[in-house]
Amino acid sequence: MINLPARYISTGVVANGGMGSVVFCDDTHLERRVAIKVLKDPRQRRRIIDELQALLKMRSKHVVQVYDVLRLEGEGLGIVQEFISGADLFDDQFKGLGLDSFLRIIWQISAGIRDIHAAGVIHRDIKPNNMKIDSEGILKIYDFGLARDSGPTAMTRGFVGTQGFGAPELFASEPTFTEAVDVYAFGATALYIASGDLPDELCSVPPSYLGSSYFSSLPLGLDPNLSAVLDACLSPNAMDRPSMDEVTAVLMRYMLRDKHQALAVYGRTPRYLNANNRSVNLDLKGVGSIGIKYTGLDFVVASASGEVSINNRPPCIGESLPGSCVVSLGDGNRRATERAFITFDVSHPEIVL
Repeated sequence: MINLPARYISTGVVANGGMGSVVFCDDTHLERRVAIKVLKDPRQRRRIIDELQALLKMRSKHVVQVYDVLRLEGEGLGIVQEFISGADLFDDQFKGLGLDSFLRIIWQISAGIRDIHAAGVIHRDIKPNNMKIDSEGILKIYDFGLARDSGPTAMTRGFVGTQGFGAPELFASEPTFTEAVDVYAFGATALYIASGDLPDELCSVPPSYLGSSYFSSLPLGLDPNLSAVLDACLSPNAMDRPSMDEVTAVLMRYMLRDKHQALAVYGRTPRYLNANNRSVNLDLKGVGSIGIKYTGLDFVVASASGEVSINNRPPCIGESLPGSCVVSLGDGNRRATERAFITFDVSHPEIVL
């Protein structure tokens, strides 16, 4: 029985894990439910201190918040954390998702890991049952009991983590941990959510390489570029894995597919490009013309002829237009009355969860 301060009233629900227990309580002072993590073995006090130090650095809506730290008589330390209701991502309700729901979840996971890495921390145990989605639809990452600061001193003797989600380099006798171990675990987590299971190759010791096109074989219908990024997360070579900042940026592009809008002002006439009006042709007769197309991800040059420039540079077919630029029809050696200038601006939508 754990002796808690009087303000915390246990709900009677306790979750036991390999490294500690979580007691769910009502905080009678602030009238909210909390989760208090304590250790089974006081000799592992260092682990809960590591978790505390990691969580105190976090400033992310996708990482659980720390409310308080308790010195428990005979139990060492307890961390009072934000309570997240509901099932973790191992639950069957998160299997068989459609593409939009899949992207919504893995983008939040990637954003949370990106924020963890920005704080200089490696989580080291990213997996579906260390994540929950709260009542507002926001995914939260928790359980930092294995976390370490990143850098050359981030070493541990022997394998630490969860088989199936552990990167190949973690199975070395003296592994050096980098942020790439979290990237690998993210890739495995994304694969588990996409397919509802992990292939035998990832569960072997050490894990085997799935190849460079595994995600594209899944029935989700992922864009080839997105599949390639997710496959790269599972590269056996840590140096070949993208950063979580890069992964999050790519996922954001696909989350916002068909939600952008651009405004091209030619003279006094505004012209809008969006999912309902995907192309526009701008022409100055006898001088030059340009066609712009919205692909759902970018606004690109579809055609160009004559004297055309974008920010004083000749355009290339297929190139993406900057978010804000000026398209000129007519070279600089012409009189102003013989030239036309079109301002082009893209509105950048936000992801709404």
